[in-house]
Amino acid sequence: MISAAFRVMLLGLMRDRAALVMAFVLPTVIFVIFAAIFSGALGDRIRIHVGLLDLARTPTTQRLMQALEADPSLRVGRLAASDLDGAVAAVRRGEVDVALVLRGDLEAGSSRADQPVVLIENPAKALATPIALGQLQRVLNEALPDVVLARIVADVERSGKIGPDERAFLNQAFAEQRARKEPFAFASLVERRSTASGATNDRVSYYAGAITAVFLLFAAMQGALSLVDERQSGLADRLMAGPGGLSVVVLGKFLFLVGQGLVQAGLIFSAAALLHGVDILPHAGAWLVTSLLVSAMAAGLALAACAASATRQQAHLAATFGVLLLSAVGGSMVPRFLMPPWLQEAGWLTPNAWAIEAYQNALSEGWAAALPAWGVMAAVAAAGLWVALGLVSRRTS
Repeated sequence: MISAAFRVMLLGLMRDRAALVMAFVLPTVIFVIFAAIFSGALGDRIRIHVGLLDLARTPTTQRLMQALEADPSLRVGRLAASDLDGAVAAVRRGEVDVALVLRGDLEAGSSRADQPVVLIENPAKALATPIALGQLQRVLNEALPDVVLARIVADVERSGKIGPDERAFLNQAFAEQRARKEPFAFASLVERRSTASGATNDRVSYYAGAITAVFLLFAAMQGALSLVDERQSGLADRLMAGPGGLSVVVLGKFLFLVGQGLVQAGLIFSAAALLHGVDILPHAGAWLVTSLLVSAMAAGLALAACAASATRQQAHLAATFGVLLLSAVGGSMVPRFLMPPWLQEAGWLTPNAWAIEAYQNALSEGWAAALPAWGVMAAVAAAGLWVALGLVSRRTS
């Protein structure tokens, strides 16, 4: 009966071309789209569009304009506006994400009392503001360190700790150091190191695991809906009379859903390897165990949810809104580190968070690091299958 239930579900899937495409083609296509979107939406790949307007036209503002235009991490364009209001209008129309207007000389002691740089932001693109400020500060430190230090010295002079002669001497020293093209110590204060291992794309491997978790849950829920259909059509009563009753039917469906999920995971990670360089081979064994447990967890939860549903409508709601809610909280749609702390903790109550954690650890450090997540997923899979078997037995007793 287990093999018969497995074969019935396989034949049903193979005969339904639309279901076959949605089960094995759609997950890969969605992953490719998400990977293209999110691989450039985090970290140093965020290239916001910055509009520049130099109203002061001094040597220091021209140096800053040239440094910003030469920076590869920014998309920079000079605005056609002639005043501050024109720059505001350009940001409001969406021509650029933010605008930097240089309205005064950057040199310390300039005649203007207000800030020489105006950043114009759009509330609808709030994330662009801190990125632009951080990039501006970095470019100032790297390309105009003498100007930055001169402004600091001017602050010290106003406090009365040094006099005009000392300030002039320091400014001259900064200018000479810049002329010799010697690096300033504070401009190279920070060394960056990454946890990335080898040439693999860790950012895309995260979304491969995240998308896998979503689609395995969706596919498992759609497959498990046959429990409700068989019950409502009366087929479950006839199956109950067979050897082993409905329990063996549930086991057959469980094995089919695990196999289907394993194929889906393989297709998604194959696309990640071919298109984005995600390296699976060094930890292929750990990846295989992780995919098997994620598939089993999705199958167990789906069968339990459908066994607990009295009608197809209830099961359908669990298959759509329930999976979407778990995926959102678990980090499959937005990385959990971007969420509020309480929501990050709540994410551990979802299967998606453990699936993503298992894939991340398995592909980066191997099976030893993935053991805790494997244990949780195996327990959830077993619990889900046990609940499904118990509910089916209770309904038929």
